[in-house]
Amino acid sequence: MKKKNKLIIFFLGFFALFLVAHFVSAQDFGVDVVDNNLGGTLGESGSDPRVLIARIIQIALSFLGLIALVLILYAGFLWMSSSGNEDKIDKAKSILKNALIGLVIILSSWAIVTYIISRFTGSLGSAINPTFNTSSSIPRVSTLGALGACTIESVYPENKQIDVPRNTAITIKFKEPLDQTSVCVNDAGDSCSCGEVISGETCNLINPQAIRIFKTELEDACIGNSCPEANANFTNVTASISQDKLSLILTPKEYLGSPSENIWYSVKLSSDLRKEGGKSMLANCQSTSFAWSFEVSSRLDLIPPQVVYGSIYPLPDNEKDLINQVIPAVAAQAKITVLNCPNVYSSSSILNIIPSTNSPEASASALNYQGDITSFLVVIPSQSKDKAQLFEAEDISNLLGVGDFDSQGNVRLGDFFIFKAPERSVGNSWIVNLKSEVKADTLTIGSYTYTFDNKTGGNNISLPVNCNSAAAADAIYIGLSGDSLVDVLKENNSIVLRSKIAGPDGNNIKLESSSLGNLQIEPFSGGVSRDASVKLNDQKDVPMNTVLQLNFNEPVNPLQIAGLSSEVASFIRVVNYEQNSKGDGVTCFSNSECKSYNCSGTDQDKKCVGDYLPGKFLVSNNYKTVEFISDKECGVNGCGEKIYCLPASSHLAVELRSADLKVCESDDDCLALSPFNKCLPSDLGYTTCQNSENRNYPIAKLDSVGANGIIDLASNSFDGNRNKFSEGPLDYYNDNYIFSDSSNNNKRDNYRFSFYVNDQINLTPPKITSISPAQNKRGVALSEDIKITWNTLMMNSTLKTGQSMVDTGKSKVAHKLVNLMGSNISGLGYWISNDNNDTDLDGEPDQTISWIKHSELLEAMTYRVQVGSGVRDIYQNCFKPSDGEGCTGVSLEHPSCCFGEATDILNSDGSCQ
Repeated sequence: MKKKNKLIIFFLGFFALFLVAHFVSAQDFGVDVVDNNLGGTLGESGSDPRVLIARIIQIALSFLGLIALVLILYAGFLWMSSSGNEDKIDKAKSILKNALIGLVIILSSWAIVTYIISRFTGSLGSAINPTFNTSSSIPRVSTLGALGACTIESVYPENKQIDVPRNTAITIKFKEPLDQTSVCVNDAGDSCSCGEVISGETCNLINPQAIRIFKTELEDACIGNSCPEANANFTNVTASISQDKLSLILTPKEYLGSPSENIWYSVKLSSDLRKEGGKSMLANCQSTSFAWSFEVSSRLDLIPPQVVYGSIYPLPDNEKDLINQVIPAVAAQAKITVLNCPNVYSSSSILNIIPSTNSPEASASALNYQGDITSFLVVIPSQSKDKAQLFEAEDISNLLGVGDFDSQGNVRLGDFFIFKAPERSVGNSWIVNLKSEVKADTLTIGSYTYTFDNKTGGNNISLPVNCNSAAAADAIYIGLSGDSLVDVLKENNSIVLRSKIAGPDGNNIKLESSSLGNLQIEPFSGGVSRDASVKLNDQKDVPMNTVLQLNFNEPVNPLQIAGLSSEVASFIRVVNYEQNSKGDGVTCFSNSECKSYNCSGTDQDKKCVGDYLPGKFLVSNNYKTVEFISDKECGVNGCGEKIYCLPASSHLAVELRSADLKVCESDDDCLALSPFNKCLPSDLGYTTCQNSENRNYPIAKLDSVGANGIIDLASNSFDGNRNKFSEGPLDYYNDNYIFSDSSNNNKRDNYRFSFYVNDQINLTPPKITSISPAQNKRGVALSEDIKITWNTLMMNSTLKTGQSMVDTGKSKVAHKLVNLMGSNISGLGYWISNDNNDTDLDGEPDQTISWIKHSELLEAMTYRVQVGSGVRDIYQNCFKPSDGEGCTGVSLEHPSCCFGEATDILNSDGSCQ
């Protein structure tokens, strides 16, 4: 190779690797900004140094690539113009070859740079192809790693959301309960529990060290844990925490933004924010802080929230279905007959060692041998006393192994035992009698496996030491009592298992045992569906295990709608809607007579308990969905989780209360509320600020505990009759009569709808019908959301990130939810949003579409979406990841589905490898 060409390759390679080495040697990978004053050539003033360095490397490598391209073109020109001259052709070939080698080095350097940046910074997205902002009003960097993958489930406004009203509260949904003393301070700046009254003052100001709100352009005025008293951050902000301590609502006392321009704001949570127990909320997250940004517009939100009619489930139903002939469902049954006592674990052991004549005493230690041979012959061969041969004692032609003695006289003989004979001679031999290891027998029901043992606890079925078939049958009966899937009945030496849920699904319950010689298994069979002749009247009556779901047109304040029925009954409740249903404390004879469906007491003195159904209300979908789940246990789903039912054959109603409106005393109180400038009497019995059309100012009356009805995040009172105005809690607008105007005249702004429940349980699991982007798709846009389409309506409160712990009654099992993972560690933030669709255009929602939203993805990286069995449909049935059109070859041997293919190989946490 000519000297000149060698110099070309050397120059290209050395310069590329120098850039990599220089980048690695720069030890500061922090997020402190750098003012480079380069006029936007490499990045604006205040750019992240990682982005700046990456941009320099990108420009340099692009320059080298251009040189390589010029050399290739030059070589081509020489070749084309050589006119057959061999010297020119050879020269062109040489330049072309060397240019290509240089190009390979450049591309390799690019790959090395990509890898190093991604490993050291976790922020490769902006480093590979950084996007620099042209306006200082747009946020530059958001640390979102805790969102989705760690302790934060969602935020509102969302990251990079624009046109946010000035009077909107900021909300954060956590996965673990908050320590309230880390959230709030009093007027003196001392930490205290949110809502606590001290010397007549309510503790509700945000702790500025833990929670920081600031204009993005001005940046955070606090440095580390030090916040100067006078700074540009917004600290005049109240904090409220939901009953479950999972939702934090931040309400600025003065509106954010400006009436004349849009302004970007950022919210930052520091490591000072703690969870219950005192540990930092961000302790196990990738970053010790969490921040996101959004744009506040110049407008105020004065539009009240509504329930979306076509997005409630079940739909209003005015007439119960007529059921004629009924053939009840039959539960599947199985049987276990005990023939002999199952095996419990016992280790392999040496029974005795018998030396031959003139052979010395020896010892041995058993290994984990499980074979049938129990008597062995150890021989020192004539060739060497440092070797040992192992034979089957009863068949000395069967050589089982050979080993070498170590300096202490030990020799390992296969997986049978370790033999020790320090004093030995050629020709010595010993008979070794051994008891094989016995593995414990197991019994599997569904996804739960029981182990036979002489000890109690865990998943053991405890057998007596002196065991026989009758004692074993008793032990199995006791051990299976309380199983989440089956009821048990003992018949002599047999145990009859009956599925807790009637119907054909019980036929699919797995029943297996490793003790086939001791236990005779008859698998589940005989489960039959309920058969009934039903005449539909109006809407179809819903199954008992239905979860009630209401979707709002905008986020609502969770303080009024999230929690146990007893905690939010003043705002939202589910009641018996039969005309003569009785309230709390009234004498009753059956549950169906009571508003609460709870008639309790002695036979001589029974009374209704409560005025509403017990259960809990769950808020999800970024505070736009509220769901009610009963607390009456009625069976289990296909994953062994408990399911809960509404009263059978019942007529129920959901009732929501609107909040009282802000009161005024004179027109002076309304001057700043244009166009609601007049203080006038209202139908509510008090004066309110009104406009020229006598419409009320929509903001709710707030006291120390908040509003007395449902409000949105801008404190607008709920609009029950959907006329776009807040009229307060006058009467119940009934959605059952939405098309009958006369029935709803003057019914505002409380809200109600009613429906019927049948006596059936729906146990059909949900399936995914499509995912976009598709499996293994390349070239996906960095901002593209992931779309998951379901075949049915889903329970939105389970469509969230992370995992859920399910108590099967025997143990707690982690069930994965919805997660987005990269092939490398990064600061990716992601959250879930859901929409309901009416696919058959019958007016009732029947399909959910889930969207995984995220911060910008990173180039040249593979991402994986995980949807696990913690996700449930509207009937509480768990999603089975292996059960769908997108997976092939699923069987008992390969029960899991990873990347479209059946497998039995998973990571230790149950995730796909």
